[in-house]
Amino acid sequence: MKQTPETIVLVNFGCEGIQKFARAIRDRHIYTMVMPCTVPAERVMEEKPVGLILCADAGTPERPGAREKFEALNLPILDLTSGAGANDVDAAVAFCCQCGCTGSWTMEKFIDEAVADIRRQVGDAKVVLGLSGGVDSSVVAALIHKAIGKQLTCVFVNHGLLRKNEPELVQEVFARNFDMNLCYIDASDRFLDKLKGVGDPEQKRKIIGREFIEVFAEAAAKINAPFLGQGTIYPDILESIPLDGNPNGVIKSHHNVGGLPKNMKFKLVEPVERLFKDEVRQVGRLLGLPSELIDRHPFPGPSLGVRHVGPIERNTLHMLREADAIVTEELTKAGWYHKTWQTFAIFVPVKTVGIKNGQRSYDYVIAIRSINSVDAVTAQVVRLPWELLETMMERIVREVDGVNRVVYDITAKPPGTIEWE
Repeated sequence: MKQTPETIVLVNFGCEGIQKFARAIRDRHIYTMVMPCTVPAERVMEEKPVGLILCADAGTPERPGAREKFEALNLPILDLTSGAGANDVDAAVAFCCQCGCTGSWTMEKFIDEAVADIRRQVGDAKVVLGLSGGVDSSVVAALIHKAIGKQLTCVFVNHGLLRKNEPELVQEVFARNFDMNLCYIDASDRFLDKLKGVGDPEQKRKIIGREFIEVFAEAAAKINAPFLGQGTIYPDILESIPLDGNPNGVIKSHHNVGGLPKNMKFKLVEPVERLFKDEVRQVGRLLGLPSELIDRHPFPGPSLGVRHVGPIERNTLHMLREADAIVTEELTKAGWYHKTWQTFAIFVPVKTVGIKNGQRSYDYVIAIRSINSVDAVTAQVVRLPWELLETMMERIVREVDGVNRVVYDITAKPPGTIEWE
């Protein structure tokens, strides 16, 4: 979905910081796209760019013929492939202005253009959207609703693995505050029955994914909508840009729908596919979404299913949900929620001896993990204040029946992963 005629394409010849560079130019209200140097010239021209910036780090070997391919497009070019000045945003912005960019890339303008695009694409047809309560799907729901109102139906599936009070929050925001068509499906028992006795994390993920697709497909079939709204964002599509020799020569229709049944023939509505995550949050704020939704920490697709180590039982899942709510509440009260990328609780299926209410106990362990990251490829452990950790521990042990010990995970990524499963 094209949002602006003033596009600058950054061609990546091997610049590690090119995404940050592109984002810094966007902060000056100039729309940028990043493409690999292997992209076909025809694909570049589909974006109707007004200029190209060739980027590489010092010492990056030249690809034979790659530069000439872009020079032949007869577009203004800023060559930063020597490495010198590759982080000079001011020089890049000056070049963009010389190319005719007016600095009109704002989220307010984006919303206006996206609304117009959605109306042109959809007409008077219906759109169905799988609402998870996460940032991307929530913003897309609000944006599509602004464009077509009651033609949109959101399907919100409660698989029993959501955070505490999440079903109520999502219904309150969208069904009541936004007056959206919201199809709420409580499939908790269906999911938890299928997960009973399953300890392998990959098997759990597959079961959750398969059941979600089936539940969503059943609901979507009743709505009879030809369009599917999706929360695809810009980082999702970067690696979908084809390399030389690919006959398709276009960005692929996105993979978020990859598991839907083949008989469900949807046309995709992906209004935020050209936005970075922080831009998506800005759009959400402008559309009136509350901070509880748009400023949340990232949350895995399988939800608490991968933060509950081992087979999931209803009673131990309840322990995890209560402990996780306490962690989030205390983190927020202490002013640390927005200082961390993710902070959450993990249920550990190990019992230890302890003393609870003046008596010997033999109960489970809750782990707390807090990390900071830029791209989730690597992560550093956050050194939360000791007093805050003590408060979390005391509340969890006192308020969560079945738990008598709390530990803190100090493993970075690598060697560990962000999630335990």
